[in-house]
Amino acid sequence: MKTVTWTDNASWDEVLRQAGEEDVIVMRDGRPVVLMTPFDEDDLAWYAHERDPGFLESLAKAREQVQQGKTVSQGDLRTELGLD
Repeated sequence: MKTVTWTDNASWDEVLRQAGEEDVIVMRDGRPVVLMTPFDEDDLAWYAHERDPGFLESLAKAREQVQQGKTVSQGDLRTELGLD
């Protein structure tokens, strides 16, 4: 991880180049303001999916079902699907 201090003369091109190679923390006035991390199209797809309201709702529902004991064992599922 690299730390860069942002000044009025700093170059975004240089910071972005470095962020393509490793995590970069941008500091301004001694405080962290931005974390840049390498990111590709696969990362973008996961990022969008993880913030999708429908996906988040399905996770909440699944967690509730687990807490209520509404689960099926792998063996029972295999039997139910005729995989045994």
